[in-house]
Formats: sequence, structure tokens, C-alpha cells
Amino acid sequence: MREQLASIWKNLEEYICCALLGVIMTLLMMQVCYRYFGGKSIAWSEEVSRFLFLYLVYFAASLAASKNLHIRVTAQLKLLPKLGQMLLLLTTDIIWLIFCIIVVNVGTDFIISMSDRPMVSGALMLDMRYVYAAVPIAFTLQAVRLVERWWRIFTKRDPLVVPSEEVF
Repeated sequence: MREQLASIWKNLEEYICCALLGVIMTLLMMQVCYRYFGGKSIAWSEEVSRFLFLYLVYFAASLAASKNLHIRVTAQLKLLPKLGQMLLLLTTDIIWLIFCIIVVNVGTDFIISMSDRPMVSGALMLDMRYVYAAVPIAFTLQAVRLVERWWRIFTKRDPLVVPSEEVF
């Protein structure tokens, strides 16, 4: 059971992104078929697809952080010794972590402030706080993944890997 939970946690963003993409594709295909065969559109499917795409983008950013595949300039790292590489990568990730914490705080404050003047979506009449919650949720997950990755590096469970320009 513990191994299953660890596997789910390790691949959480992949599962979420795959599920979101599957739902988006299903909704859009349903919309195309309904327009072609029925001559009408389903307004709510486009809105749901937009909202799910927003969640997909933010969780994909967290997936990139967990796999150490996010965009960074690495040309200068190859010129440094191993300790210099580690210090520079750690410094940039600390700055990124601080940015994530700021975004989570500002995003959470924004969502809380929306309770004073609630906004709803056009077709579904969905409270937009659920849509905007994607930002603090995903940035929290990014921050957790950054800390988790460095914890694994410092405890020697994972090696320090300098991202290269040839990812695939």
C-alpha cells in the first residue's frame, strides 16, 4: 500500500495532466460532433475546456519542476566545477521557491478577496474562485516539488543533474 501511495505521489502531475487532457479532448470532440450533426453548440463545454486547460497548464508546469525539465539557461553551468554547479542551481531554485511562495500568498489573498464580490462564469454560473484556485494550488505543488527534489539530492537519494539542452 505504501509503495502504491508513493507511486501515485511521484506521478501525481502526470495522472492529473493525462486526466485533464482526456476530458478536454472528449469535450471538444463532443462539441464538434454536436455542431456537425446537430447544428448547435454546447456553450458549457467550451467554458469547461478553457478552465480545464488552465489547470492543465499549471499542473504541467509543476510536472516540469518535478522532472527538472523546466526552461533554464545552462550554458554557464558546464564551465563551473561540480560545487559551483550545485550552488548556482540551488540559488536559482531558492529564488524560484521564493517566487512560488509569493504567488501562493498573492493568489490565496485574491481568492479570499473574491468572496466580497463573487464572480461567476458565463455559461455554467460557476464561482470563479474554483477556476482561480489553480494558481495557488499548482504553485504550492511546484514549491513542494522543488523542496522534495533538493531533499533527495542532499540525502544522496538522487544525484545532482545539470539540465541539458537535449532533454528528449
